Amino acid sequence: MMYLKEVERWLFKWKMKISTEKSCYMIFEKLTKVKINLNLKINDSNLNNEEKVKFLGITLDSKLTFGPMVDEMKERCNSRLNIIKYLSNRKWGLKPKTLGSLYKSLKGSILDYSFHCLNSFTETNIKKIQVIQNSAVRSILKLKYDTPSNIMQQEAFFKLKLLTVTNPLFELSERYVRAGLNHSVPLVVSLVEEYREGFESRYIEYSTPL
Repeated sequence: MMYLKEVERWLFKWKMKISTEKSCYMIFEKLTKVKINLNLKINDSNLNNEEKVKFLGITLDSKLTFGPMVDEMKERCNSRLNIIKYLSNRKWGLKPKTLGSLYKSLKGSILDYSFHCLNSFTETNIKKIQVIQNSAVRSILKLKYDTPSNIMQQEAFFKLKLLTVTNPLFELSERYVRAGLNHSVPLVVSLVEEYREGFESRYIEYSTPL
């Protein structure tokens, strides 16, 4: 294709060489079930068509469900969750507040990095992440496994200052957008505000006293 020829000319001009073994292409489509293959080449080497690829730490899939990314997040969070469970079950134990702070620091680097993808997560994927936090809260506060989720979230809020996983991610997303709107036009500001209200009504749950 003509665009790849432009890439080849640019690489040649700047005396650069691309590794085709490490390169690929992806077709983003949600409706079609038939896999589309294009005969794309760079320097006479074929490029592979991939269903998912990691770019700057974010795993993109061809249907933009972010399901593979959520599964990776679950695996990483579960490995760190074992630390919380181990420390909460020791005889000498740690105070719940200390364990809560430890949990925030352990999961923060994983969950907070994905805040810009949150609005594309399905309800199912968000629940997968919430399950991890619920498990941590049970271990820290010694709650029974059959404790209702609404009771657990209220206990987490009042005793550990933990909101549902969507709240801090939403706050990060809002802060990021607002930082870029310091000198924006009024129309863009109003559109972002409408988006924020719609997003909040869909995801954010604020704990209330029993």
